[in-house]
Amino acid sequence: MKVLVSALVLLCAGSLQAAMVRREAEEAPPAVDDFFTRHFQTFSDFVTKDLPQKFQAEELRSQAEAYLDRANKQLTPLAQELQSNVLGLFSSLLDFGKRKEQP
Repeated sequence: MKVLVSALVLLCAGSLQAAMVRREAEEAPPAVDDFFTRHFQTFSDFVTKDLPQKFQAEELRSQAEAYLDRANKQLTPLAQELQSNVLGLFSSLLDFGKRKEQP
């Protein structure tokens, strides 16, 4: 009889504990699901609506080409002037060295 009563008490305690654990476990996933649902929806909206508007490949490519063309037009004269100045510097250094050796 004692064994039967103790088994019944253990069974009741175990079922109450399992019900508490189950109830606690059921409350947590909706918050997690809601979190992921919100962020996935935000990401989905960004990819489908905002990103195509911001990232238009043809427009970006044409802007990059225009920028490179402007930079090339502005830097070409400077590079040519720098090249002539460097060549002039080296030639004058060579001439100075030759003059120094000749006396």
